[in-house]
Amino acid sequence: MSGLEIQQARRALAAISTDAEALDIFGGESSAAGPPGTAARRRTTRRGLADPVQRAALYLNEQGVLEWRLNPAPPSALTGRRAAAAVSAAPGELVEMFEFNAPGVNQVTEFLDRTDQHLNSRAAGMPAGSGRPRAMSRLWRLSPGTSNAGPRYEALEEPPSGRKHRLLLVHGTFSSSQALLDGFARAKTERSFLDRVFRTYDEVLALEHPTLSVSPLINALDLRDATARITGPLDVIAHSRGGLVTRWALDGLGLSASPVRAVLVGAPLGGTSLAAPDRLRATLGLLSNFGTALQAAGGVASAFVPLLIAPLAILRVATSIVGTAARTPVLDGAIAMVPGLAAQSRVENNPELGRLLRRGPRADTAYALVCSDYQPSDAGWRFWRWFRKGRIANAAADVIFPGPNDLVVDTASMSSLESAVVRHDFGRSSTVHHMNYFEQDETLAFIRKRFGIR
Repeated sequence: MSGLEIQQARRALAAISTDAEALDIFGGESSAAGPPGTAARRRTTRRGLADPVQRAALYLNEQGVLEWRLNPAPPSALTGRRAAAAVSAAPGELVEMFEFNAPGVNQVTEFLDRTDQHLNSRAAGMPAGSGRPRAMSRLWRLSPGTSNAGPRYEALEEPPSGRKHRLLLVHGTFSSSQALLDGFARAKTERSFLDRVFRTYDEVLALEHPTLSVSPLINALDLRDATARITGPLDVIAHSRGGLVTRWALDGLGLSASPVRAVLVGAPLGGTSLAAPDRLRATLGLLSNFGTALQAAGGVASAFVPLLIAPLAILRVATSIVGTAARTPVLDGAIAMVPGLAAQSRVENNPELGRLLRRGPRADTAYALVCSDYQPSDAGWRFWRWFRKGRIANAAADVIFPGPNDLVVDTASMSSLESAVVRHDFGRSSTVHHMNYFEQDETLAFIRKRFGIR
């Protein structure tokens, strides 16, 4: 097998069909429940307006790599030579055609907010004076549950206070703390990790926060306010974007807890090339390939569902930017419309990252890092070569990472904290990637040693 197979991709998309429809994204041609019908669309186009129905097609190319194309003609609209020409121009075999209404520019924030709530229901609340739930950062307390159900979540009615020995979990983009817990549960020899955690700490907290509609700095501000009444030592396990939230809260905004020890796992401290504006089309393809490979390998839903939903949500946002001449989405501008991604963009003029990187850790904070350079050997993961510098191809625009990475974050970016001299580097690994750090016994053993977890 040269790469992914079309049936694998179709099974993966079938696994998220309900999630897609919840965001008003419909597979196949439009139906009564989906975008406007043909008659309404004809009336719109006669008035000189853009077609309200947008399409995103996912193809599997000859190398077994999934690629996205925006607004191809629907198969049913073409006949004869036009149909043959469309098939010839396609980058590969059609996996699925999605249809949706493009949100107006003033509706993008609302759509991102709804997407955040869908990806993480615990990051939804009812702000004072609000008539509907909004995506917002919230602290939850974890406690031991049954062996089958896992830890129990308790919504905190009052902010935590006082001096206790606490552990805080901070998740990454498109994710939730459940992804960390699922990883802990899948570790082979460290299956007792959570039991040890609950024996060691007086209180275990999880920050559930929106990751698309707001930047990490906003999450950090919410975290600082939610923990303003706590004192005493605090240990933090942060994954991916959660590392930026943690750094902003500690070194930028002054979290009240002290002293603090933090293990930042796969954190884009210097940003990620995955969020560079000129690489967005390739990024969406990589996420879809990654999610499909995880689903095909029997990964848990908390790992693969976000990777498959995110491209669809971002593509829908992208279609709100319409070129005046060609009436085609301007993908490069879409990153700027997604605050949670723009803040992580690995470009020289990123204002948030620039300010954060100039700040050193405060005196009472000790950081440790976990990173990897993922280079898979399994044939089903060969799509990775398509997006990395050095592959033999002419589509240079599809290259995302200029160097080592864990399939989501540049390895060099994970080390953009010179004072964090303690780190666990998996080096060049054929097994450790961005979504399975916490399934590794070595990761959990490193955390236990750093925090003295018994």
